[in-house]
Amino acid sequence: MALERNRQLFEEAHALNRAAYQLLESGQLDLEQFEHYRALRRKADVKFADAIEHLCVLNEDFPPIPMSVQNSQGLRRELETAE
Repeated sequence: MALERNRQLFEEAHALNRAAYQLLESGQLDLEQFEHYRALRRKADVKFADAIEHLCVLNEDFPPIPMSVQNSQGLRRELETAE
């Protein structure tokens, strides 16, 4: 669930970012729209920071599981024979 939430945070940040850039690409940018663009970019930046912080906490709480020596040697052999 935690990884799913992190993915959602990044998706929300990307969506805000895309919406902001669509305002720039509209070609009809006035002061009000520019301020709206800046607000969207600030929200996206905050959401990205939240997602990164969330991911850091996840990495602390759930460190990656190291591959066993046997598994890594087996994987190496498979890769070598595939070439």
